[in-house]
Formats: sequence, structure tokens, C-alpha cells
Amino acid sequence: MSPVAAGSGPYNATSPYWLDGAAPLAPELEGSVTADVVVVGAGVCGASVAWALAQAGVQVAWVEARGVSEGASGRNAGFVLQGTCERYSRAVGLMGRERARAVHQASRDNHLAMATVIEELGLECGYMRRGSLQLAGSEQEEGELLESAAMLREDGFSAEVRAGEGLDELYQQAGFRVGVHIADDGELDPARFVRGVAQAAVGRGVRLFERSPVLEIAAPSPGEAYVRTARGEVRAQLVLVCTNAYAGEIIPWYADKVDPVRGQMLATAPAPPMFSSPVYADHGYDYWRQDEAGRVVLGGWRNLDVAGEKGTAEVLHAGIQERMGAFLERFPGMRGVPITHRWSGTMGFSRDGLPIVGAVPGLPGALGAVGFTGHGFGFAWVCGQALVELSLQGTSEIADRFSSRRFVG
Repeated sequence: MSPVAAGSGPYNATSPYWLDGAAPLAPELEGSVTADVVVVGAGVCGASVAWALAQAGVQVAWVEARGVSEGASGRNAGFVLQGTCERYSRAVGLMGRERARAVHQASRDNHLAMATVIEELGLECGYMRRGSLQLAGSEQEEGELLESAAMLREDGFSAEVRAGEGLDELYQQAGFRVGVHIADDGELDPARFVRGVAQAAVGRGVRLFERSPVLEIAAPSPGEAYVRTARGEVRAQLVLVCTNAYAGEIIPWYADKVDPVRGQMLATAPAPPMFSSPVYADHGYDYWRQDEAGRVVLGGWRNLDVAGEKGTAEVLHAGIQERMGAFLERFPGMRGVPITHRWSGTMGFSRDGLPIVGAVPGLPGALGAVGFTGHGFGFAWVCGQALVELSLQGTSEIADRFSSRRFVG
């Protein structure tokens, strides 16, 4: 399998379903601007930072290469899940029980914080808390799911095993035998969420600039930062980097720590109600959900071509898109339902699977939060809040947990 450039081959790329009709929110940066803090990147992490700083009365300039949420934050499936990309049992094996539990709890805190801001701002972003369902695609995975579910319950988290008559017949007909339902998980329209927070931040005084790719970041000392774009510049006391997959393109230190990884996505026309919660299958490589409008949003199958699905180019992978379409046919209610959107997006995978938060070596006037490893809506909000805590208070429990210092020395 190999990637096919957008607009060529059997499939044509479209704008992500979530960004249909999205209008610009702000002008391009032109000329010289001064601020207390300059935030780079307007995805979910940048939105968290901008909103928190605005509430604290900090003067903020916010710079985005494209439009708000037009990167990975508007190109995903809209899952708000707890945990990392690894099964809990494997996370425990990699990190140890205590750290794995703390990381898992951080993702639950992330969800709670997002739900709180949705309520406070009255955001209409299709937020629902219907839980999520993890499905096993093989006997081996069934054992892993059951082991993880038991460990989650032991550590105080919800995890309900569904098998036999307890598993919806819809999934049994598609070949699945065992699932685990996580009751606390949620879902939303990711672009509407991020754009809604951005508009609230602008209403609090944040100066937002879209279509302004950063060409240079200089932060030679604490209290001194400089960001240059093609037509403007921002001078501030501090720069906060929230660019995830693109961090290595503007700050070399991140280049060998965060890998850009592409994800393929599609969306269908409205279909009969079938999927009552977001679903993860095949170790999380396959994922889908049905939104309020009845459209099924499906992504994954990156494991079919791991090498080919690396890089920042938002191209369609014909083989993966074909496999995704064929997968939908396993569900009788999806047969004949047109696919209306096909797109891809670039995620930032850290080398150890955890976010990287805190100081940027070589740039004393910069802090960053990147490397969310496919779970940006699981960790990026609290990591953005951690950047603000570091900026204003000099300390943060979340930043300590995901500290960039682990890659130094």
C-alpha cells in the first residue's frame, strides 16, 4: 500500500466533515505586535492556553499557521477518551502501576475540565457522554481487554465487560465477541469545541491571528521572546508552543522526539441509528462513532502501512480508504450509505507515548506542550492548563508528570 496524493487515484480528499462551512475567525498577522505571552498553535491545546490566560488577564497574541482547529484538532473522530493509546495493562507494564494510574487519572481530569468549560461557555459542540466501547478483534486481544478491565476496576476506574448476550448483536454479527464499555468517556464535534473556545478567548481580549505560519521563534532568555511570520512579528515575555505534530519543523529540539503520523478519516451520509457510543477496535487502530446527525465518522487502519502513514502531508491513502469503506459493509445498516467526506490529518506521536510538557531546551523564554500521540482530546486541555500554571506560578503537577526533562541528559 502507498499514499495517493489528494485529488488523484480513486478517491478525492474533501475538507474534514467538522470544518464544513467554517469561516475565518481572525486576520493574518501584519506588522509588529507586543504582548505578555505569544501562543503558537490554535488547536485544542492552544485554545486551552489562550482561554486560561485570558481569564487571568494576561495580554495574549495567538498565532496559527492555518485556521483555528484546521490541524489535527479538527481532523479527528471527536473522541474524548481516558487513558493513553496503550491498553491499561500494557501502560502498567511500561510505566508501573502507580504512574499508569496517575496518567489515566490525568486524562479523566482532562475530560472533566473540558465538560466544565463547555457548560460555562454554553458551547454547542455536540458534546455527549455515552461512554466508549473497546472491541477485541482476536482471541489474544480478548485476553488483553479482560486483563485491562480488571486492572482498571482495581484502580478505581469504570470498565464493564460485555460478552455473549451482553454484547450488542450488531457487533456480534460483525465478528466481535468481547467488548469493554468505559462509562465515563465522551464525544463532541472537535472543531466546534475549539472554535467556540477561541471565540470566547477573543471576546476576553486575546488577539488571534490566522493564516500566519511561524517562520522563526527566538527566546534567548526568560522574559524575552520573539515570533516572526511572513508579514509580521510578535514580541513578548514568553512563547508557548502548542503545535503538536509540527513542533519539530519550527523548533529542532522536538524533531527527534515527536513524529508526525497521518490518520485517515471518512464520514458518511446520515444512516439509521446503530452505534450508541464511540468504538475502538483492533488495539485502537480502528475507531468510529455516529454523531447527532446520524453520520458515521470512521478512522484508522494506520497499522496497514505504518511507514507510509508518516509525515505532515495530508494525503489520502487509497488502500486504507478502501479498507475502511469495506469495513462499514460488515454492518448491514451501513450497506449502501454514501461516503460524503474523505480526509486525513497529522498527529504528533511522542517517542514514549506521553505528552511532552515544559521547558524547551535551548530556548529559555519558551515552554511547550506537544506529543499527544493520537489522544489530543484526552490530554491536551490539561496540558495547556499546565503551561499556564508554569507561566504564572512556576510549578504544575501535570507538567511534572509529563515533563520535557525526561528527554534531557
